[in-house]
This record gives sequence, structure tokens and C-alpha cells, in this order.
Amino acid sequence: MRIPIYEELVLDHFSTDYLKEKIKASKVGSLPMYTSLHNVSEAERANVVSNIEQALKELHKNPLFPYPYYIVSETPIKGTLMSVFQSVDELPSHYFKKSKRLKNKELMLLNKVGVLNEKVINMNLYENQKIIQESAVDQRSLYKQTKELNFYEEIAYLIQENEN
Repeated sequence: MRIPIYEELVLDHFSTDYLKEKIKASKVGSLPMYTSLHNVSEAERANVVSNIEQALKELHKNPLFPYPYYIVSETPIKGTLMSVFQSVDELPSHYFKKSKRLKNKELMLLNKVGVLNEKVINMNLYENQKIIQESAVDQRSLYKQTKELNFYEEIAYLIQENEN
């Protein structure tokens, strides 16, 4: 398996059948991908995005998991599950990596990620999406609480150190 870096999914037209064929042939879900809608008129963009979402749903591919599928558009698009960015430069930077030779430990971790990726692909993510989002909210809350607790513990430790 190779390092997950962005790939662009170039779409010539946006009929649902064409989108299903193109998405099926692509690596959506196996790699982080994006589609640029700069060549689509502003009036058609919402319809195009809904067609893309419909094609993804029919192919049982989630635009969020295991790797994201982004839309690049100059104007915001409302009512979509997918993340929309104004330019390719605004996409999350952790997938902008140069391909390089990996060390053994990195290869082992990448293979583990590949196995977990296959497990996630085999799950019905549309049914489990609400559970995943609730779990993420709980994890963020726990992180904030432990971060605050750690802050107070450090202050208490520094005060005790200064008293001694």
C-alpha cells in the first residue's frame, strides 16, 4: 500500500450513471480524493453535488470514511455531507505529502492502516454515521476535560515546587 496522498477525480459530465462508473473505477474511499467544480456553472453546482452524493450512496461509499472525498468550488454549496473548499490549497494539509521510501516500522503501520481501511469500507457507514459522530463528540469532550485537568495539575505542581 502506498502513502495516502490527494488524487483528483476529473469528471467530464455529471449524469448519475457516468458518475457511478467513474467513481467505481476510481479509488474513492481508498485514497483522499477531490473533484474541482470550477468548470461548472454556479447554478448547476448544487445539482452536481447531489448527483455525486447519490452515486456515492448507491455504490455504498461514504464521502467521509475511511478517506475523505472533497469538493473544490469557488462558491459555498449548502445541504451537502461533503466538505467544500474554495481551492485545492485549502484542503487539509496532512494529505499533501511527497511520496518517499518508507522505513520498516512505517511500512508496518501503513499495512495496518490498509487492513483497517478495508474493515471500514466493509461496514455500512451510512447506518453507523450517527453513532460515529456521537462518539467523536464524546471523545472531543473527554479530550477538552483531560486537557483542562492536566493544565490544573501542572499549575499545582509548579506552585508546590515554588513553595519548596
